[in-house]
Amino acid sequence: MTETPPRTRRLAWVAIRAEEAAVRRARAVSARHAVPPADRTPPRPTLTVIVCAYTMDRWDDLTAALASIRAQDEPPAETILVADHCHELAGRAAREFPDVTVLRNRGRRGLSGARNTGVEGAHGDIVAFLDDDATAEPDWTMRLLDGYADPNVLGVGGRIRPNWDTGRPAWFPDEFDWVVGCTYRGMPEHAAPVRNLIGANMSFRRSVLLGIGGFRTDLGRVGTRPLGCEETELCIRAAARHRGGRLGYEPAAVVRHRVPAARTTWRYFRARCWAEGLSKAAVSRHTGTGTALASERSYLASTIPRALVRPFAPDAAPPKATIPALVLGVLTTALGYATGRLRGLGQDPPPTAPALAFRAFGLLALPIAALLWVLAVRMPVAVDRMGGLGLLDVLPALYWCALALLTAGFAATLLDRAARTPRYALYTCALVTMLHATPAVLYEHLRYAWAWKHVEVVDQFLRTGETLPNAHELAPYHQWPGFFAEAAAVVEAIGAPDALTIATWSPLAFDLLLIGPLVLLYRTFTRNRRILWAAVWIYFGTAWVGQDYFAPQTFAFVLYVTILALVLDRDRRPPVTLGLCAPLVLAVVTAHQLTPLMLAVAAGALACSRAHRRVALPLLGFTAVAVLGWDLTVARPFLFEQFGSSWAQFGDFQANAHAGMVNLGTAEPGQVLVARVDRALTAGVVLLAAAALIRCPRLRRSPATLLAIAPLPLLAAGAYGGEIIFRVYLFALPAVAFLIASWLAPLFGDRGRPRPRAILLPVVFALLLTGFVFGYYGKERQNHFVDGEIAARRWLASVSAPGDLIVAATNNFPGAYADYEKQQHRWFAMETPALREGVVRDPVAGLTALADEYPGSTAYLFLTAGQRAECDQTGLLPAGALNRMDHTLSTAPRFTVLLRDRDAVIYRIDPGTTPQRAVPPRVVPQPSAPIRSAPIRSAPVRSAPAGSAPAGSGTAR
Repeated sequence: MTETPPRTRRLAWVAIRAEEAAVRRARAVSARHAVPPADRTPPRPTLTVIVCAYTMDRWDDLTAALASIRAQDEPPAETILVADHCHELAGRAAREFPDVTVLRNRGRRGLSGARNTGVEGAHGDIVAFLDDDATAEPDWTMRLLDGYADPNVLGVGGRIRPNWDTGRPAWFPDEFDWVVGCTYRGMPEHAAPVRNLIGANMSFRRSVLLGIGGFRTDLGRVGTRPLGCEETELCIRAAARHRGGRLGYEPAAVVRHRVPAARTTWRYFRARCWAEGLSKAAVSRHTGTGTALASERSYLASTIPRALVRPFAPDAAPPKATIPALVLGVLTTALGYATGRLRGLGQDPPPTAPALAFRAFGLLALPIAALLWVLAVRMPVAVDRMGGLGLLDVLPALYWCALALLTAGFAATLLDRAARTPRYALYTCALVTMLHATPAVLYEHLRYAWAWKHVEVVDQFLRTGETLPNAHELAPYHQWPGFFAEAAAVVEAIGAPDALTIATWSPLAFDLLLIGPLVLLYRTFTRNRRILWAAVWIYFGTAWVGQDYFAPQTFAFVLYVTILALVLDRDRRPPVTLGLCAPLVLAVVTAHQLTPLMLAVAAGALACSRAHRRVALPLLGFTAVAVLGWDLTVARPFLFEQFGSSWAQFGDFQANAHAGMVNLGTAEPGQVLVARVDRALTAGVVLLAAAALIRCPRLRRSPATLLAIAPLPLLAAGAYGGEIIFRVYLFALPAVAFLIASWLAPLFGDRGRPRPRAILLPVVFALLLTGFVFGYYGKERQNHFVDGEIAARRWLASVSAPGDLIVAATNNFPGAYADYEKQQHRWFAMETPALREGVVRDPVAGLTALADEYPGSTAYLFLTAGQRAECDQTGLLPAGALNRMDHTLSTAPRFTVLLRDRDAVIYRIDPGTTPQRAVPPRVVPQPSAPIRSAPIRSAPVRSAPAGSAPAGSGTAR
């Protein structure tokens, strides 16, 4: 009689088990129909089983492994087979296993790379790993999933029984079954927490594996090389990343691991013990000897001594022949560990010459670029000669050299695997400083008319200490006063006379402050510091919209990103996270109109993910209650007033998206170019994010994808003063920047060896920054104010009185809203098209008619260089219209020139019959005398929608 071959026995066993499983499933279905459940239990997590294979020589074993998965009492939702760089295996498996998803290893050759590929392609909440030469018991998946009832469980492993082809050798001790990848004597006999799981039978939450970056590809088995311990290192890293989480061992979840005859020899035994020692040395380099050898100390102190005396017991089961194997195994493993430590295993290999060059360049580029920037801003820059491209026309070549060198140095740093967090942080801070401190250093006064307006609101809070019941177009600032009240408190605390100083440097301060929340947010997406810091760099290199100035939006946006970072950090318990978020949510709700809505839609999007639902849903409810409570009480007057126009815009995506577009046909050629570059940058950012989602399927299930698309529904809410499209871009940008960084990650290289295609990194960064500087600096001609404008506005404040009317083309000048609770204003170029065209056609008749609408008030016409720049650049008025208007009015009978210089002109519009009071003699300020940017007394009451900002598409920011 011939003995049945071992593989035939295994296939027959699997067939019998499959029949038994079918009977059990049928009984379970009948029982469910007969007795309906009394109450519903939470849905069980979905399971994906991953099998990795590398050779056709084990095809029969692979077939048996997949058959055992089909025979499970609780079938997995998905089975994935990863072919490790074996095209023949992948092709045959795809043909013969139609119910299995076959993937090719897209990473580095080896078991770790194959497992990472499987995790990226999986869709289940839990991923379980089964070796291609192992078969699972029918209740394997059910036992594993039972272990995840506790949300603190990170992973569950089970028992691995050896399936010997030729029987266990008499000399092979049970304590060394780990040599053949099986459960060994000394492991728990009942369910218990463990330090690490064994690769042939282990499972993890997929989110845990993605969060820690998967298995290290420089550890573990490649082909038949008997190295390992990549599971040990991953388990230690997962436990360190998730404080309070634990790994469980469930002995009832059993698989049988085939042990061929080649693994039952003394030679393999010695080789595997030696490799285990080397692997432990490598792991200890990454995790520290204390953690890496914690279980091994217990093994040597307890398990091995018992194994040595057990053969001498009266009822001894193991023969005395196991003693030499025990001694040899311990000594060989210890010698392998010592050799590995002496060789420095686990350390990065010596860098190649190109890697050393990249490292040196990355270290030197930062200080040199910083020095070049300092020299550039100390050079005389003729900011008063800016043309159609703003600062781009006048910044010295040294500045662009500094920015280019910094960009190249950061790209080189990304290619240097030895680079640490401080270097990335310094590069990012240098980028933010170069981009956002340059205008503050070059300009003598605060930029942005909108920043001046916000300074005047803070000034009003300092003067009165309360909100105004009727602030007309500035009503939103008094019905959402959180930012202004806090800014006033800061001004008082530091003893400053006004908010101008902090407003001047607020873009730099806010952007530096934003780095922290962005880093915390990206850490919830990835533990790869190179992807993390690349995402931060890309964010600051593409945030061209100009929403970082002294404004409630900026303040609320920093809090918005902070809240998202807290919500996505799963290391805290949900009540603690909600407790941290609650005050931040209230600060956002009281400071800005739109940001709470963006926060609500972001929380709603995250609630669609099961992993974050426990925090996102309560946050969504709290935010909704806070918004409704505030809007229906404090902000109710403004909302009721705006309800009609908002309802008319509701649902009109196209009109809302185009509301902020300027008429490029009438804008200056330079602004047309700026508009096109801005649109190209925006389109490029969107396309790169789409490419990331196409190339990396795992990103589609990332919270970053949810946060990137969450703001889009706000396009249906309304035009928001023509800015909704830019706000949607702004709120989606943090997540979009991460997607782009993930798309660029393969260019970073591996193990410090840059690839030739890495040259694309600085090219992509340079293209993005080019678009940024056009959008951020291209409009500075109208954002920069000179001494003459400020002095003229200050003089007008000294001669005007409460109740007077200030008329101007636009509000683009310093102090447009000074003392706004006392005076009135009209911006005729921002009014209805009929009024605007009438004033341009006949300025005398149009402006006198406007002034006559305010009987008893003295009317002043105030025209400045900033207004001319805005009207000419954006096409708000025909080119040169204000100059022609000034020429016409200079001889008109009812217009008296009170002040004129190169930068400003002030007219008094005399009434038809009522005599006017005397005014001080005409004063012409001297341009050579610098004037400090101090608050200006004067003001307004009607004009463009409040809440607008210096944002815009194309030529507007």
